[in-house]
Amino acid sequence: LRALIQEIERQFAVDRKRVHLIGHSNGGFMAYRMACQSADLIAGIASLAGMTFLNPSNCAPSQSVNVLHIHGTADPLVPYGGGAVTMPNMPAFPGVLQDVQTWATYNGASGPETDPARSLDLTTDVAGLDTIITRYTNSPPEGAVELWTIIGGSHSPTLSTQFSPLVINWLLTNPKP
Repeated sequence: LRALIQEIERQFAVDRKRVHLIGHSNGGFMAYRMACQSADLIAGIASLAGMTFLNPSNCAPSQSVNVLHIHGTADPLVPYGGGAVTMPNMPAFPGVLQDVQTWATYNGASGPETDPARSLDLTTDVAGLDTIITRYTNSPPEGAVELWTIIGGSHSPTLSTQFSPLVINWLLTNPKP
């Protein structure tokens, strides 16, 4: 993936401040791994139902990466509280709250604030507003960390028409400086 990004940069005009990865499940794990190993190439990631390494020593980002983590509380495959997927070569992973706190630490972000009211409608599986936002209010410009918790959301929710525009907008408003 690193080589692919570099090849695209060789062939096209790319705004290096706005290279982002979005992944679901294994793709979310992949996005986190790229953030750990190729922070110099990417400005941010959005992970839906994917996690980072349980052992923080397996991740040493060379610089901050903006992180948007989206996860359902009723995910049986990649549980909100952490655990392990029963697949070959899949290590154990942290819970969502530990995951975003780890990235806040990497990025030098602090001051998590959670709006207790549901404010987004990200899925059609849960009626009405289904998502609570936690954001780290003291973040450097290149190190935003935000969690969108889908209350009652599953591993593969049916995404609302709001999902993609909201995620893309979040990424584009959080470039590298």
